[in-house]
Amino acid sequence: MTTGSELTLVQSIVLAAAQGVTEFLPISSSGHLVLVRQLFGWSDDGGLVFDTVLHAGSLAAILLYFWRTWRDIVTGYFSFYNPERSADRRLPWLLILATLPVVMAGPLLKPFLESEAMARNSAAVGLSMVATALLFQLCDLRFRPSGKPIGFHNALLIGLMQIVALLPGASRSGWTTAGGILTGQSREAAVRFAFLMAVPAIAGAILFQARDILQMGYTQIEPLQMLIAFAVSFLVSLGAIHFCLVYFRRHSLRGFSIYLGLIGLLAIAL
Repeated sequence: MTTGSELTLVQSIVLAAAQGVTEFLPISSSGHLVLVRQLFGWSDDGGLVFDTVLHAGSLAAILLYFWRTWRDIVTGYFSFYNPERSADRRLPWLLILATLPVVMAGPLLKPFLESEAMARNSAAVGLSMVATALLFQLCDLRFRPSGKPIGFHNALLIGLMQIVALLPGASRSGWTTAGGILTGQSREAAVRFAFLMAVPAIAGAILFQARDILQMGYTQIEPLQMLIAFAVSFLVSLGAIHFCLVYFRRHSLRGFSIYLGLIGLLAIAL
């Protein structure tokens, strides 16, 4: 069974699992999808359609995992005069502010990011991974949690970090988590906010990709294989979200820094 991209079912499942893990671990999902395809010589034809399905699985996982957060936001606005709900009412505005920089920069950078020198280029992926590894080292050196909740100026700075994450191989969750840590958040709080930021980020990316897919015209796709890939991405993403929130209560970014440095050098060598 294959898709129009000539991927087998096993290859689709492997890529879906890679997406689910690497979307939330701070190691770059887009970069790993490029590297896995190049390392094993798998087809990249129709990759835009397939990657969009995988990202949709990750988005569905975030919406389900944080359902209590969405419920608290709605409840907060129905309890507008309750001061204990002010943090719930403020959270959507923090997420909007953190998303604005990438919304404004994305269309401007799109031609550069989709150029032959950048898109699905293992050397560009490797350089971004090495840069992310160095950033994580800086976070460990500057880790001084203030105990204060994320403010609007913090959200804006974290949003600016997300612009860098548009580069192939630059982990979105990694750069936004680093932004939270550098603004004085605990690692767990920084990771949580980065995951919540992923909702508008991934949803916006899917909308942009859907527009490009429609302009491509007809693409032969095996619906069952796409459904299986979506399910695998969804389930693995759920596990990755939970793992990260638990892991960063006690651990730093150092292990991921070493991993990204090694993989980045390997990508450049490829």
